[in-house]
Parts: sequence; C-alpha cells; structure tokens
Amino acid sequence: MILGYCLEVDSKVYSNAVPAGSYNTAELDCDNGSGGAGNSSISTMQYLTGGNYELRYFYNSRVKYPDYDPTYVCGSTASDVSWATNTNSTYISNSSTTTSSNKSRSNQINVYLDSNTGGTPPLHQTLDGTQNLGGSNLIDVCVYSGNFEWVERSVRIYVNTPGNYWLSFAADGASDSYGGAIAYVRLCTGTCSGSVQDNYPWTASTVLFEDKFDSPSYSYSTSGSSAYINASGNMTSSTGTSGASSGWPNLAASGWGAAPVNQLDYVMKSAIVGTQAIELGGSGATTRRLISRGFLLDPGYYKVGYYYISDGQFPSLSSVYCGATPSAANVTALSGSATATSRATGATASVSLTSNVIGVFMSHSLKASAPIVGGALSSTTSYTNPDGTTTTAPTVAPDGISLTDYDSAQANPLLDICGYAAAWQTRTVNVLVTKPGFYWLTFSALGTPTEKFGGAIDDVKLTALGGPSMSGAPSSYVRLPTPSVAPGSISTFSGFEIVSDPITVPTATL
Repeated sequence: MILGYCLEVDSKVYSNAVPAGSYNTAELDCDNGSGGAGNSSISTMQYLTGGNYELRYFYNSRVKYPDYDPTYVCGSTASDVSWATNTNSTYISNSSTTTSSNKSRSNQINVYLDSNTGGTPPLHQTLDGTQNLGGSNLIDVCVYSGNFEWVERSVRIYVNTPGNYWLSFAADGASDSYGGAIAYVRLCTGTCSGSVQDNYPWTASTVLFEDKFDSPSYSYSTSGSSAYINASGNMTSSTGTSGASSGWPNLAASGWGAAPVNQLDYVMKSAIVGTQAIELGGSGATTRRLISRGFLLDPGYYKVGYYYISDGQFPSLSSVYCGATPSAANVTALSGSATATSRATGATASVSLTSNVIGVFMSHSLKASAPIVGGALSSTTSYTNPDGTTTTAPTVAPDGISLTDYDSAQANPLLDICGYAAAWQTRTVNVLVTKPGFYWLTFSALGTPTEKFGGAIDDVKLTALGGPSMSGAPSSYVRLPTPSVAPGSISTFSGFEIVSDPITVPTATL
C-alpha cells in the first residue's frame, strides 16, 4: 500500500554497488514524472506467528551532507537522531551536482511495525506536519549514510501476540523528490542468513584527529618570570588535523572550546612533540581551565592518546600519579603543600600538591554541557546544555567529579587522570561508542583553584580502532553513556518487542 505520492524505483542512480546484485533501489521521497513529488510510504501486511524474527534492510543517502561524511546516522528511536539537524546539503545524482541549502534531513527513512486493527496501516505525521503516511510504531530510523555507502540495518523482533502486522517504510524530512533509498529488504523467521554488514566508516588504525599544539606558533621570552610561556593562547585557532587531512575529509577545520575563558598558557620549553605544549593550570581568572571539542562518531572502538607532565616540579615526589580513576592514580595521596619549581620558568613557590591534576573526559553531547567553540581571545565561555539552553554556567559540568568519591556511573565519565609526573608520560585509553552522535573530549585541570602551576599536555590524538564486532576488540575500555533508550535494551510495543539498537546482533532468544 502506497501513501503520499508514489514509489520511485531507481536504476543505477547510486555510485556504490547496490546490495544483493541488483541495480534497482526504492526511493521513498519520489518523483512520479507528472509534477507530483515528495515523501511517501510503502506498507505490506504479513501474518506473524509467535516467536523471533529479524528485519534486515540496506539504506543509502542520495542527498549529500558533507559535514557528516564519512559517518552514518541511524537509530532505533526518534531521539537517537534528534541532534542531526545539519542543513549544509548538496544533491548529487548521476554525476550531476546541485547545491541545496536549508534542507533538513532530506534522506530520512523511518521503519514501522504495527498490529493490524482496521485493514489499513495506522498513520503518523511527517516532521513538517504536511502529510499522514503509513506506520505508527517506529522501530528504526536512518538520516544519513556517509559517502553514498550502503548501511545495513538489523532489527530483532519478538512477537508475543500472533496476528497480521503492517511493516512500513516512510520518507521524512525535506519533501523534495530527493531522499534516502532502501534495498534488499528481508523479514526472516529466527535470523536472516549471513552476517550483518560492518558499517564502521573507517579502516582500523585511522588517525581521525591530532593536535600537537604547534599551530599557531607564539613568541616567547627566554628569561624572567614568564620565560618560555605565552599566556595568550587562543584555543579557537588550535585546529589540529580537523580539516582535509583527518578522518572527516569535508569537515571544516575548527578549534577547541576553552573555559572559563578562551585563553590558555602555551609552553615552549621541552615539548614532547614539536615545539609547544599547553598548560591547563593557572592563576587568577583562568585558574582550573579546560579545553573540549566534539567529534561525530559511529558505534565502535576508539583510542584517545595524549602526553602529560607536571609544570610544578616537587622534589618531594618521585612516583608517577596517573591512572584510569582517582584511586588508581593515587591522587588522594597528594595532600598538603610543598615547594615546587616551574619546569618552564624556574620560578619557585609553595603550592598544593594537587596543582598539576588533569582529568580526561568524554561525553555524548546530550549528556553533558559543552563549551561553545569560536569565542574571541579572553572572552567568557558559554555552554550548550543537554536541554538545549545556552548559559555561562553549565547545568552538567563536563568535568564534574570528586577526586575523593568518584562516581564511575556519571554521565560524563572520566577516561584517565594524572596528578603528577616529573617526566613526560604516554597515556592511552580505549572507548566504546554505542550510538551515532557528537561526543565531546575534554581535558580539565582539577587541582586546587588558586595555584600558579599546573599540568601540561601535548599531542592529543583520536584513533579509530574498529566496529563493534571487530576481531581483537580491546579487553579494557570505557563505554560512553548515551541518552535512553540504552542500546541492547528491550522496547515493548502492542503485540511485540524489539531489541533497541543493539551494539552487537543478539542471539535468537530475546
């Protein structure tokens, strides 16, 4: 049953090979050739006995959103993709390119499963409020597939009430005849044959981002109280490899967000890589500073790497205080004050032993507040909060932990922490992402807030390791929390249940 305008069957429109050896695909934001064009739905009624089923289909984008490439954006619920509101779009088909602006979610396709109650599929309203199309119980949704790659989706279903069910696919977003496509749809008893395609958009060991903090370069004095330090570092200008040479080939280069103001100390002396490092401690208005930047990531494993050293050198300390948690790093042992010597300037002062503490965090953009990138040098930082508000006071601090009573279940988990090291330390940590989204990587000073010395970092790196089902997956990692519904959990509908966006394909028994 077709609602809306039409079902458009395309042949050889997509540059990448169509799955299952077919040239044909179904595009639901269709053009009927007679001036009727826009979002449509297709529905088929199937009798399902009780038990386990798997729905598989392939999805592709026809309208290109360069800022998302090469990632895909799919989920089990509308909230999983609610953040994907980019409008920088370009229509590409058969080598013809037309710039298209202000087109939101032009490729979106929703999937529904509903029990039959009236002989026709129940309806939903499109995002623009102009149409009622087939389907009511949303069980899957895709907004984008990067670089015109085909993404395979798997939805695991358990039917507890046998009967007739409507399976519906519906276009959504911009209704302009150019949208997402589907191919090779299968509804299987038990599980479908063959392994689900690995949709991870990068090859293993791809360095997605690196910042050595060597650009822009700053001028330094070689003598006096500020020797080898420049206190006017503009983090907006520290873009690293976020442009053409990174894992996001079309993403515009952008710098870090910094707080409480956009100003940081760059240190020239004894950088581990290149000629400069940055110091996150400080004094006055810029004490206990942090830097943060967002990355668009798909489900899979990633590695965060960086180098750490203490600017304030304590002769009374000889151990390295670094670890995955405050207790593992033994930072609670850093109590009291002692005389420290600045590694860069040689100046001495009596300061707290916690003055060099730096924590590393990573959080989903809808779980913790994120500093807004782009402020002028020395400007006060504003945050985007999980509820969408903007304020200079974060509602969920991106570095809000207690060094003495750490909560490992917090929304913005700690990845790593260093409290003191007299020599450069190589630090790495693995993370697992379970939902597509923007994730913010944050480095923050956590020591006593009135110190003049602090911890320094250099050569921050983010590396793609592999998809959720990769062979040789890391045995130790931090799983990043996501907004609900949690991946792998059971969502209940009238007559059936689904496994919501599982990180790996589950066994047949739900």
